[in-house]
Amino acid sequence: MNDLELQAAARVGQLAFAFTRLDFLLALSLRNLVSASSPDALNPLIERLGFKDKMDALRDVVASVLSDHQNAVTEYQAWYARADRLRTTRNAFVHGRWGMQSRDTVFNASTKIGKALSGVARNFSLADLDAEISNASQVVAEFNDWHSRYVTNAA
Repeated sequence: MNDLELQAAARVGQLAFAFTRLDFLLALSLRNLVSASSPDALNPLIERLGFKDKMDALRDVVASVLSDHQNAVTEYQAWYARADRLRTTRNAFVHGRWGMQSRDTVFNASTKIGKALSGVARNFSLADLDAEISNASQVVAEFNDWHSRYVTNAA
């Protein structure tokens, strides 16, 4: 690996850390908001959900369980829109194929053979990846704040 690839890989790794934090917080929120005599009994169900499924399930649970807290519902819906855009980036970064475009640019291409062979890809400079990290960190921080205010305090 050359220096650009190492730096890009480190940044993509930071993004992966942010995505896994968010995935864990989504699961924790579902577990804590759903009434159950044994919350541990929910773990196998939650663990079967993908990232988008957790977001969607939590949206439904929030609308039901926190319906008396309109701020919680409204804030989650606004956050959901931002997180869903991040989710598409996450999918591309986690499932996509990476390579070098030029001396200072890497590309992320689809893993689907038809799209990959057609040349469809997004190019990223290190500054672009830093911006993606900043955006992901902000989305995670917003959810963590929401979780602290409406889930942890509601439990």
